Amino acid sequence: PGNVMLPMHIPVLLCGLLCGPLCGAVSGAVLPLLNSVLTGMPPLYPMLPIMTGELLVYGLVSGALLHHTPLRRFRFGVYPALLLAMISGRATYGLIFRILLLVNGECKALSVWGALVTGLPGIVIQLLLIPGIVWTVGYGYRRGEQSAVRSAINLIDAGTVACAVIRDRTIVRTEYGRGIGPALSLLDEGMLKDTVVVDKIVGKAAAILLTAGGVRRVYALTASQSAVDWFHRHGVEIGFRECVPTIINRQGTGICPMEETVLNLDDSDEAIAAL
Repeated sequence: PGNVMLPMHIPVLLCGLLCGPLCGAVSGAVLPLLNSVLTGMPPLYPMLPIMTGELLVYGLVSGALLHHTPLRRFRFGVYPALLLAMISGRATYGLIFRILLLVNGECKALSVWGALVTGLPGIVIQLLLIPGIVWTVGYGYRRGEQSAVRSAINLIDAGTVACAVIRDRTIVRTEYGRGIGPALSLLDEGMLKDTVVVDKIVGKAAAILLTAGGVRRVYALTASQSAVDWFHRHGVEIGFRECVPTIINRQGTGICPMEETVLNLDDSDEAIAAL
C-alpha cells in the first residue's frame, strides 16, 4: 500500500512548499528513518537510503522553487514546483538505486519505472490535494500579513513612524527618520531578510537597499517609477498608494540627491557604495 499511495511524500512536499527548502530537506531526511523505526517500513536496506535521498530532494526542490524563484509570485506556481520536485526526487531514486546496484550487485527494490507506475494513484492524490492545502494555508497567512500592513500604514499616516518591518504577520521593528536613513539602518543590522517592509517614500535608492537586504515584499505610500521597475526586475513584490515619476528633494526644487546618485546605476554593489 505504501508503494501505491505514497503517504510519506505528502507531508514532505507540503513542508517544502509551505516552510521552505531547509525545512523540506530536513523533514525528507528524518521521516523515512522515523517511520522505519516506528513501523518497520521502509526496510533498512535497500529502501531506507533510497527513500531518504528521494524525499530529501522532494522537500529541498519544492521549497527552493516556490520560495526562491519567480514561481512564488504566481498563484499556480505551486504546480511546476510540485512537478519538478517529483521529477527530481524520482531521478534521485534512480541514481541511488544504480549506486547500490553497482556496489552490491543486486537491489531488491522497484525500478524507477516500476515505482512510477505503481505509485500513479499516489501521484494523482498529491496533484489534487497538495495545491489546495498550499493555497488555503497561504490565503490565511496573507490575510494576517495584510492586517499587519494596514496597521503599519495607519502608523505612518499618523506620523508615528516612517517605516515598519513585518515578519510572521507581526510588526517587529519601526523606524523614524528621513530619506534612506531607515533603510540603511535596517540593512546594516540584517533586519530585512524575508520580511515585508512598509515605507512612507520609496525611491530607487531605497529600493536598492531593501532588495540587497533580501526583503520579500514592499508597500510604499509613495513609490517612484524607477523603484517599481527595480523591484520587478529583482522579483520583489511591490504595492503602493501612489506612483510618481521621481522622488524630489525636500525643497521641491529638483530630484532627490540620493535618487540622482543611483539614477543610472544598475549594479547593486556599485549603487550601495555610491550611496
